[in-house]
Amino acid sequence: MPLIYFVTLSRSDYTSLHPVALGALADKDLDAKIIAGGSHCLLQFGHTITQVEKEFPIYAKAEFLTETDDSPADLAKAYARAVTVFVEIFTQGKPDYVFVVGDRWEMLAVVSAASMLHIPIVHHSGGDITQGSADNQIRYALTCLAHLHLVALPEHRERLLKMGEEDWRVTTTGEPALTALVTYAASVPDIRSKLGLKAAEPFVLATFHPTSFDTLPTEQQVDVFLNALDAVHEAIILTAPNPDAASNVFLQKFKSYAERHPRVHLHHSLGTAVYYAAMNAAKFMIGNSSSGLWEAPSFGLPVINIGSRQQGRVHSDNVLNVPLKLPEIIAAIQRVSDPAFRQNLSNENPYVRSDTLELILNCLKQPYNRDRLLAKRFVDPLHA
Repeated sequence: MPLIYFVTLSRSDYTSLHPVALGALADKDLDAKIIAGGSHCLLQFGHTITQVEKEFPIYAKAEFLTETDDSPADLAKAYARAVTVFVEIFTQGKPDYVFVVGDRWEMLAVVSAASMLHIPIVHHSGGDITQGSADNQIRYALTCLAHLHLVALPEHRERLLKMGEEDWRVTTTGEPALTALVTYAASVPDIRSKLGLKAAEPFVLATFHPTSFDTLPTEQQVDVFLNALDAVHEAIILTAPNPDAASNVFLQKFKSYAERHPRVHLHHSLGTAVYYAAMNAAKFMIGNSSSGLWEAPSFGLPVINIGSRQQGRVHSDNVLNVPLKLPEIIAAIQRVSDPAFRQNLSNENPYVRSDTLELILNCLKQPYNRDRLLAKRFVDPLHA
């Protein structure tokens, strides 16, 4: 029975990891253990470790971030601490696999440690494209270090094969976060009360993260976004950014904006169930979160996707892509506010598959030869 360490370090990876880890824990042919830490342990990101602890027995905590880490140098030092923490965790338990999701810098520390210790790495979410963020480069670094690849879309699989990955290592599974959307949304029947809103009060979801390669400095990025929110007349549920460089700058400006505007409700973290229930009830969504492209189509939720952070990612017709410029964002707000826009959406989600969890768990149960897994062979496109 393979021992698998499932690693979650932020709310962004937790939504995808959660259903897979639950399935693995319930599978008699798998020995699953949960490693949680990173921004889950920080108050400014909602101290979501408490949510993880309610849903899973945590085998080990990985604490390497501090509340004041904000600059690139701070995060680089946190990365070094994370590698040390995971070397210690992995050498104590000696798992057969380490399972990671996504494209975050924290996960690069996890797979760096596992790779050096010759532990096979299973990675979900390779082959995607988000040109406007440094996460895009990290995602492909994770791919190069991983030994088994679970990807959301057929085109993601093709990209990995073009990168020289062997065919047998890559499986198209769909996006696991989408397997529990309806269950989660239905588990919070009175979402407006949960959000501090009046009964039947219309509201908008807003999430905006720092963008690595935008021409605007980070302080100006957030200023444009907040100025655009002035054009939203409904209540706004504003959630905190991810732990990226300048996230503290964003968060302080969010706090100041919410204090000046009573209709704005700032939440450090809503938690998975409340967030999905909010998506199900919101009028539209605005910002640059991946959830606007992954989960929102399943709710028929209109999304204004701002700037370059998600550039290149496949999306449904619920998404309006606009540059980080105030006039274009305001025009998009007016467009999605028209009831006809929502009525004309297809509600098709390209990331959904009915057999996602079965495919992932079956992959983990295959009797791979460990030596063959670790000795990756590069399929040279020059001699294919």
